[in-house]
Amino acid sequence: MSESEITAPAKNRLEGIDFARAIAMMGMTVVNFSIYIGRAEGDPQWLIQLESLFSGRAAATFVFLAGVGVALLTMRARNDRTPENRRAARLNLLKRGVFLFLLGVSFRAQWPYDILHFYGIYLTIASLVFLWPARWLVGLAVFTTLAFVAFYFALPPLLDLDYWASPSFANPSEALQDVFFTGHHPVTPWFAYFLVGMAVGRIDLHRSANHWRLLIGGAVLIGLAKAIKFAALNLALVKLIPSEDWGFAINYVADIFGTSAYPPAPLYILFGLGTGMIVLSLSLMICAAEWRRKLFTPVIWTGQMALTFYLLHVYIGVTAAEWFLPEESESVYWLFAWVIGFFIFCLVFATIWRSRFQRGPVEWAMRRLVD
Repeated sequence: MSESEITAPAKNRLEGIDFARAIAMMGMTVVNFSIYIGRAEGDPQWLIQLESLFSGRAAATFVFLAGVGVALLTMRARNDRTPENRRAARLNLLKRGVFLFLLGVSFRAQWPYDILHFYGIYLTIASLVFLWPARWLVGLAVFTTLAFVAFYFALPPLLDLDYWASPSFANPSEALQDVFFTGHHPVTPWFAYFLVGMAVGRIDLHRSANHWRLLIGGAVLIGLAKAIKFAALNLALVKLIPSEDWGFAINYVADIFGTSAYPPAPLYILFGLGTGMIVLSLSLMICAAEWRRKLFTPVIWTGQMALTFYLLHVYIGVTAAEWFLPEESESVYWLFAWVIGFFIFCLVFATIWRSRFQRGPVEWAMRRLVD
């Protein structure tokens, strides 16, 4: 068999994953557009809270869904015991990883918060572990998450690291630090989302019972993260940690018990995984009925072209906001108007494009180069 046959998705494609990917993409535009469209003094608190809900969690859902996609992509290779088919699947993942890494590195010149070059690394590592049992993948996810905590305390004073600085990739040492430790979506701990997604992709996602299990499991993870955060920070149990004896300020240690994206501590990973599982489960439920799949076809097509729209949200959405929005128009009202406007553009573009072509332009280019 060819590489494309080994890694071809099943005929009964799960459109719910594409739907979820579109929702995650819209959430990422909220976060990224907010960098250029600020808040106003009179903005309502509920809208500000709504905006903050997307921070870090949309990208986490995106990475989680990528792991689910890899599990489905390599299903035939995993089930087929022939070494030839497994080598073909591994090579396909490697080539996809290289493509996305190079695309992302070049894209960083325009967008320093790029996630694509991290995706490239995730796929490269996934090519080495996609045959592992699901429990091993989850175990590696736990190790990756806890490794960040160790690095967070140990590496900055030893190596004088600057977290989330988006350094130049001209320096190989700084590039490695960015990809694995200090970047906006580093392997430790962000690869945990990808690994758990690969494990979740092993279950039968066509079964409605599993949709409910994902929904309940996601809610439990979010509840656990919030409960631990409440105990550590609101009840001040973090003060029981002898942080000053270890040479760290209490505030620095307290950050490890937060659920925000910076730093991406274990509770943030739990919260993000819970969010991803809930988004996936609800999306699968919505797309379980044929009439709903037809109703939301433009959303599904938008999710299938997520790579194209990720690039366009910067080249069109961010650029247009910088050029055309006056400073006095900045508010969460303008932010959500901009997000909704761009999402409508995506729906229309995807509908027109898919009426003539099977894949989005960037998705087509990647397929041509790697298969």
